[in-house]
Amino acid sequence: MVHVKPFVLDHWAPKTSLTDRLELVRQFKDLAKLGAPESPVHPVEASNSLIYGSVLGKPELRQRILALYKDAETNPTESLSLTVTQGAISANFLILDTLIGPGDHVVCQYPTYQQLYGVPHRAGAEVSLWRTRAERGWIPDVSELQLLVKENTKMIIIKQISNPNNPTGASIPKGVLEELVAFASERGIIIFSDEVFRPLFHDDAKDAPPSIISFGGRYKNIIAVSSLSKAFSLPGIRVGWIISPNSDLVNEAINARDYTTISVSQVDQDIATYALDPVVQEKILQRSRSICRQNLASLETFIARHTAHLSWVKPTGASSAFVRIQDRKTGAPADDAVYCEKVLRDTGLLIVPGGKSFGTETAEDLKGYLRVGFVCSTGQFEKALGIWGDYLSQ
Repeated sequence: MVHVKPFVLDHWAPKTSLTDRLELVRQFKDLAKLGAPESPVHPVEASNSLIYGSVLGKPELRQRILALYKDAETNPTESLSLTVTQGAISANFLILDTLIGPGDHVVCQYPTYQQLYGVPHRAGAEVSLWRTRAERGWIPDVSELQLLVKENTKMIIIKQISNPNNPTGASIPKGVLEELVAFASERGIIIFSDEVFRPLFHDDAKDAPPSIISFGGRYKNIIAVSSLSKAFSLPGIRVGWIISPNSDLVNEAINARDYTTISVSQVDQDIATYALDPVVQEKILQRSRSICRQNLASLETFIARHTAHLSWVKPTGASSAFVRIQDRKTGAPADDAVYCEKVLRDTGLLIVPGGKSFGTETAEDLKGYLRVGFVCSTGQFEKALGIWGDYLSQ
């Protein structure tokens, strides 16, 4: 039997009913209101057949997903391979479980989502951590990557490249992406990017870094996943996807899925197709960005008031910030797990311990970091900051 280590983040979050997801679209009727006034289409059509549907995803949904990757640099979308999955977490697992095995070496950007280094380790691969640091704005240094790569390195796993990072909220400049693609292409290494928070950037979207898929014209061994759970605020429908200019990489995941889920729910795909209608998706993204920007401004003001306790690198995207809690006298980082347990017990306020949830079992470099989600309503977030502020003042 293969031992599966507990997924720390998912074990921590259920301690309260609060979540870190964008709860903007709570009911079908709310989603329907986002459509064009003259459109008779609704999120779920009662006349649709309840069959398996297309294993790769219904054609209209596939076209709307592909449209997300059209830009001046991307190859024609007809050259991209795509399959719809049950959320990005399923997409991640299928890719890592099929492409990585014993004897392989992978380099994983860090800090990151536990699944992205946990699954390769479980498969018997050697995992090296490509560490990012607060003093560099959590932006990875490609020169440090050169020191980690070995002859048997098969994949570079990224949750920060071309995507606001979870948990830091950092996004990577296009120039660094170009360095990474050039480095990997010289060695034939697969670049795998989890882009679930795209396109949730807080600054001008015109200056946002491109998807890693935009480099498909230069290098084929690139694969990305995304979903409707984060920026598109629809975690309940469990719709994600795998996309790559290399059809062989996607086909491996498709073949493996035949042994598990076969296809995504037809009802979920209908809702996803509606949500990615150009009119609907723009309204969802506008609202997501508006709420995040307002709450991020409140968080910035809050941290400025509590600099004796708190420090951070302000995120440029996503819906969470990585905030360091320290002793006001010594400056030493607090034990983030103990602190968050105490805050939850004393106030009912959930803050995720960043070191425990996103660090490794032995690493001390993330000690004292808290993952602060800021995606709830502005009123609720202000109330939460008030509770936390009172607690810090005690």
